[in-house]
Amino acid sequence: MKPFKIAALSAAVMMSLTGCSYENKPADTPEQPPLAECKTLYNTPEVVVKGNNHELTAQTITIGATGDMHGRIWAYDYALDREDSSAGFSKIATLLKKERINNPDMIMIDLGDTVQGNSAELFNNMPIHPVVETMNIMEYDLWVPGNHEFDFERSFLDRNLVGFNGSVVSSNIIWDKNSDTCSANSENVPFLPGFQIFDVNGAKVAVVGVTPSLVPNWQASNPDNFRNLDFTNEVEAISASVQQAIQKYSPDVVIGALHLGRWEAGTGVYEVASKMADKFDVIFMGHEHAQFIEQMYHNDPVEGGMKDITVDGNAQEEDKDLAGIYNELNRHTKVKVIEPGKWGWALAKAEIELKKDTDGNWNIVDTTLSNQVVTDIEESVEIQDKFRDTHKTSVDDANQVIGRVEGYFTNSPTGYVDEATNENYEFVEGFGPRLYTTIHHAKVADMPLVDLINQLQVSRVEEVFAKDSSISHTTVDVSAAALFADTSNLVDGQEYRKKDSSNLYMYDNMLVAVEISGANLKDYMEWSYTYLKGYQEGDLTVSFNTDIPSFNYDLFDGEGFRYEVDLSKAPRVNGHDGKRIIIHEIAGAAFDENATYVLAINDYRYGSTLLPMGWITEDDKLWDSSNETVYAIRDMLTEKVAKQGGLKREDYVNQNWFITQYGQADDNGKVTDKGAILALREDGGAGQELWERLVNKEICVVLEGDRTRAIGVSVNINDESSWYENPEFSKDASQEDLYRGCSS
Repeated sequence: MKPFKIAALSAAVMMSLTGCSYENKPADTPEQPPLAECKTLYNTPEVVVKGNNHELTAQTITIGATGDMHGRIWAYDYALDREDSSAGFSKIATLLKKERINNPDMIMIDLGDTVQGNSAELFNNMPIHPVVETMNIMEYDLWVPGNHEFDFERSFLDRNLVGFNGSVVSSNIIWDKNSDTCSANSENVPFLPGFQIFDVNGAKVAVVGVTPSLVPNWQASNPDNFRNLDFTNEVEAISASVQQAIQKYSPDVVIGALHLGRWEAGTGVYEVASKMADKFDVIFMGHEHAQFIEQMYHNDPVEGGMKDITVDGNAQEEDKDLAGIYNELNRHTKVKVIEPGKWGWALAKAEIELKKDTDGNWNIVDTTLSNQVVTDIEESVEIQDKFRDTHKTSVDDANQVIGRVEGYFTNSPTGYVDEATNENYEFVEGFGPRLYTTIHHAKVADMPLVDLINQLQVSRVEEVFAKDSSISHTTVDVSAAALFADTSNLVDGQEYRKKDSSNLYMYDNMLVAVEISGANLKDYMEWSYTYLKGYQEGDLTVSFNTDIPSFNYDLFDGEGFRYEVDLSKAPRVNGHDGKRIIIHEIAGAAFDENATYVLAINDYRYGSTLLPMGWITEDDKLWDSSNETVYAIRDMLTEKVAKQGGLKREDYVNQNWFITQYGQADDNGKVTDKGAILALREDGGAGQELWERLVNKEICVVLEGDRTRAIGVSVNINDESSWYENPEFSKDASQEDLYRGCSS
């Protein structure tokens, strides 16, 4: 078992940077007892009474939910060191206070991925995490653990589950019957209850939860995080819990609270909604970071997805003409599903109208769903005041200067990142940070910005190899890393602050080294580059497959490793071989599909992709950083900058890949042999004219995607639907107006 660690620098480095320590444990905070092994954790009675007026003959039960809050107590992004108008428990608290004036019996749910992210890891050694304390103050009734709740030591998870004042439910986490601490007759003992019953003025509401079954895959390099636990199939577990709740309590309303994507590794909410539309009345879901209200009919084909039922597709207000009435006569035929985005973008709300019949039974009259957006909502002063020290500690930590940047890490004329405008991101109210084109230079060409991460991974693994005689390898052939955020950049003369590490590498990923065959390495690369859509004649830009999250787009680096990506060739589709990747050289020699190479990756990619795809096995793992003092890649970066006093561009230049339609560049980023896309931008004709209109912000790219809005259609001179006029364009328009004009 590795010792408990927070996701930060080692204590020695932390103290040298801060010069002081933060007192994490208030004097009046009691220690939480350890969680009992092989027993189900019940924080509350099986039936929680929310209202006691049994004389009512009609009532509206209101249920609210947040999801994927990722550590946001204040409306603040510490990696960007700025307020975020579309985030924060502090804004949700204001909405809740207003809702509870009219709905004092409201049921409040959090859908998971709550205590990780946005500097929340600074407080992991507190008896109760500030985020959990926030939910307690706001009187949340129920919490469903997400996958990121398992990012840390089990003791962290256990004490925060126990420390939450409401119910904690998940139907598919059970104790491992084969663990040393479980007896032979302890098969299928739930870790948490699968559902919670609420009695609201005599009407019974069942809330069923679930956590992704892929947690062991995603945490494969750190199994102690889910020690003695198994994660069963979501659909089977949800179905069993629903049946149990119905048989035991005959609930009048059945609610899903699922931390699960709509399509999750072959299963997901699509399947749950289709198979159990006759059981669920409303499904709240998290995990995708998406914003929507949709509806699915019982036994609808999963492949067809669900139907949007919002006014003009705004994800906020249910359109009754699209949804239709939902009542006792047809409730078995369909179910509504809602997700409130990420970080507190909205309070998801379900209003369920009930009426008693002549036999005294509650019947559903209708349901209405909405996403109450927080953008224009004031923050709760109570929440801000309570966690002012937490906020200050996070801001101070983010702003520690630990070095200086020499040189530009993005190869644009200005050193900034937008491919057309050569500007940095603009923060657009109600949208968030965006590039004008949503194309970051480092996504389409080899730049020191991503090479920095890859070379850090290589050097750290090779340091371990040099010290460990049990490992036969001495070098790493290839490293893979993603550009996580369009806000990432390093510019000449910049003071490097701790927040810059979080912006460059926002996740608490560990480092892993594995052996992989040449054939599987190429297939992995083909998989990664399906993020880019194919090239069509007349394209002036690339575009992105917005069904694929940007963090699944890896770029590859290595000494003596050179490759090319031809977007005119067939991509990898449904497991079939792609034809885009041309590996010119690896380890300084010709590429060999039958050879074995050493690959450096993060633990998420190891567990979520390489293992499930069968590209490697657990026996192929050579080393991981879980037992290192500084185990997170992000914190390795911070440690490196602190020790060196900064970063120099020249140390991270390695032009080892290019997209055929762009062309290969020299070490200064200058493309000497332009591909079709770059050549068209300078053709002196229609291509150059349209490109210059994009550069001048006269036209906009077409945005697509739920999780992250990105360019979904390449700007093409032969297709006028591939762009549109900027409605805010004028010679006197401000940059903010111009960006907002293209943020629809």
